Amino acid sequence: MPYDDKTMMTDMLSTQKFIARNYNNYAGEFSTKQGKNRLMKILGEEHDIQFRIFENMQAKGWYETTNAPQAKVDRAVQQHISSATNLKKPAETSAKKTSKTTKKSK
Repeated sequence: MPYDDKTMMTDMLSTQKFIARNYNNYAGEFSTKQGKNRLMKILGEEHDIQFRIFENMQAKGWYETTNAPQAKVDRAVQQHISSATNLKKPAETSAKKTSKTTKKSK
């Protein structure tokens, strides 16, 4: 059964998303800066391929997008900032405790 161009492009896009997710996960597991940098370069290349496939599909009308209302974008940004801030607090608190403990033991 032959596949049409849209089906093949959809499969290519799904595959690129899968590859990028895996490279992203692997990048967090590297124990050397050199290895991580190499993988991050490959990850960037995979994202570029993914974007080119997306652009091609969008140009053919096979991948429609809509612009989000600005209020929705602003809410998402605020949620991200809030989450990032909350993640930093325990690390900062832990660093302060470690610093105090180190000073006491001297």
